[in-house]
Amino acid sequence: MEKIENDLVSVPSELNDLKEHLQGNITVDYDMHTLTLDSEVGKGQVRYTNLQSGLQTFDFKLKLIKDIEIPIDSITSESIQFLYCLDGKCYHQFESFEKATLIERFQTAVAHSDKSLASKIIIRKGNHLVLNIICVNKKEYFDKFSKENNPFGKKLQGLLYDIGTKSKHFHLGSYSLKIAEQLKLLFGIEYSNEVSELLSQKGRYYLILAEHIEQFHAEIENNSNTSGLLKNELMAISQVSDFIKGHPEIQHSIKSLCLESGLSPAKLQEGFKFMFQRTVSDFVRNVRLEKAEKLIKTTELTISEVVYSVGLTSRSYFCKIFKKKYSCSPKEYKSR
Repeated sequence: MEKIENDLVSVPSELNDLKEHLQGNITVDYDMHTLTLDSEVGKGQVRYTNLQSGLQTFDFKLKLIKDIEIPIDSITSESIQFLYCLDGKCYHQFESFEKATLIERFQTAVAHSDKSLASKIIIRKGNHLVLNIICVNKKEYFDKFSKENNPFGKKLQGLLYDIGTKSKHFHLGSYSLKIAEQLKLLFGIEYSNEVSELLSQKGRYYLILAEHIEQFHAEIENNSNTSGLLKNELMAISQVSDFIKGHPEIQHSIKSLCLESGLSPAKLQEGFKFMFQRTVSDFVRNVRLEKAEKLIKTTELTISEVVYSVGLTSRSYFCKIFKKKYSCSPKEYKSR
């Protein structure tokens, strides 16, 4: 992507305001803006994406050498903020006299404040933080959908409007691996061209917002953790799923994955069904198919070599499950 150095005319005011607290240089990749930190502040970046009017997202991926407090007004005003901590930890605080609330790794939070009550995000030095914040302007965004077919449902829309009418609201949510998986793809996936990258990234932010809203609604209604799994169990599921993705060629079994994760077979299956809506064996199969599809598309390997590379032994079985997923045989897919 073409990168343009800091241009105050094209850079959103939100990112210029943020630059006052996190000093650095701003570059522009089409309509994505990145603030790269100066070395005296720390290492890392903050990426700003304007999804549409009234809907923006910030991705913090940094490690500071000093504590920094970022006023919410520097990011957004008169909005509802959906926060998710993918790695590390940070704090949210309403004004200085209130106790700061810790947001841990894999944890969600929903916040709202108006101009009469300031709030801020606190980032401690030495902490490698990966934080996503989706800012939703109630009037610009939700009012728009009230005149159309609202994808979030009238009941849910009313709930969010109730939040927006309160001068102060903060909800510390439970841990979510579903959002973690979407953000991992945002940060780690490779794209074949700039258009597909842009569309895929923006589409995934909408999926993350939908998951935030669904989880928030469930927790408000049920007043409980929607996963039923402990934090350490969710972290173990995340680690073992990453292990499978990194090594699809291994002959994974429930026993070996339980040893890898330290979870019981029941907890392992429960975690995968909650996280991926799949059994462990279905998840392994899908990972192998997606890896095979990528190899067919991007390499000169024969179909038999692809089958071996993803840990399968039967070409006929591979062709059967591939056709079921991609609606054509591997040979037809390769010829296209």
